[in-house]
Amino acid sequence: MILALCLSAFAAEECTNDLYQDLNCNTIEVYDETLVDLTDPDCLANIDPMTGEPYENADYYYDYFSFGCLYPVAAYDEDGDGMSYGAQPILGEHGFPDKMAIFACDNCPVDYNRDQSDVDCDNVGDVCDNCLVEPNGDQFDTDFDSIGDACDICPFWPDIGQEDHDKDGAGDACDNCPNLANPQQDDSDGDLIGDACDNCIVTPNGDQLDTDGDGFGDECDRCPEDDTVTTQDRDQDGLGDKCDNCPDVINLDQADVDGDGVGDPCDDCVFTWDADQYDSDDDLLGDVCDNCITVANLAQVDSDEDGLGDECDVCPNVVDPDQLDVDQDGVGDACDNCPGVPNADQDDGTDGDGLGDACDSFSLRGGGCRDGSGVLLLSALLVGAARLKKRG
Repeated sequence: MILALCLSAFAAEECTNDLYQDLNCNTIEVYDETLVDLTDPDCLANIDPMTGEPYENADYYYDYFSFGCLYPVAAYDEDGDGMSYGAQPILGEHGFPDKMAIFACDNCPVDYNRDQSDVDCDNVGDVCDNCLVEPNGDQFDTDFDSIGDACDICPFWPDIGQEDHDKDGAGDACDNCPNLANPQQDDSDGDLIGDACDNCIVTPNGDQLDTDGDGFGDECDRCPEDDTVTTQDRDQDGLGDKCDNCPDVINLDQADVDGDGVGDPCDDCVFTWDADQYDSDDDLLGDVCDNCITVANLAQVDSDEDGLGDECDVCPNVVDPDQLDVDQDGVGDACDNCPGVPNADQDDGTDGDGLGDACDSFSLRGGGCRDGSGVLLLSALLVGAARLKKRG
């Protein structure tokens, strides 16, 4: 059986104790207690260390009228303020405890407080109450910072200073926006930074790193090193057009072999510097790497390997760097079987002598040598004149 002895020692309206001493917690002042029988050996055996004499009245014993001096209680006043706190087993008729006397009239058992002042009336004295103005008899202090949960503005985070600069009720130590009042539950990305001050609301970034200082954290900034605020991303590859070297073509690693600032997937000359990206013939090859800049030739076939593609080479099978074509028939002099007379078809079916039919016909009409020597001489003169003109 539990016997509670913390009775009405505290006036509810004041929550203080007017008693000077009440060791047995029966709400009777020590001076009003009954004197004990000092002829009783049990009473003589209990000596007051302050006076060296036996305790003289019933305040020093639990229920003197029932048990005499069997149960002294002075030891339950650890802080020496005249109020007790503890538990005393009471023996039954067979010599075994059958009940417990509880002493709980000291509201701060280890801290001296004779007046037992208790501002918030929670039965915990002011000198040991971790929440002076908030009733919290349980004295819960989850973060062990000596400030009870009931009045701790950061109950789960040690915060002795209890500072709250934005006055939103959440202490700076646990406020997810310490300088801006905000509902603490608004943290969309769960990074412990409140939405009100998070520079990446939907992407966790506890470090809030913002390299370019544009107000967008690197984790969600499409151009983290360019302070021009941009949200445009035409190819939807996560890089803003402003800093994407291929804004219309996905190029996640931003590869740029020739280092011209144009990413490989959209560079019309991948291996040749071509920042301007000119493509005169619209064949998807830039002029600087196109062997025929005026004629579309994506295949870039160059049979004679003279640097000119077959599509625009007047002698595709003969090395002809000068590209002379005196008669303007589209066949270069270096490979024209009749360089002085237009003959794009290069027919030599009449006699198969290596001289184009157009030259043979010219020889016959002109009355010159049938072997075409006159035509050859004329052609040679024309070619020579053209070359001199080009060199001059």
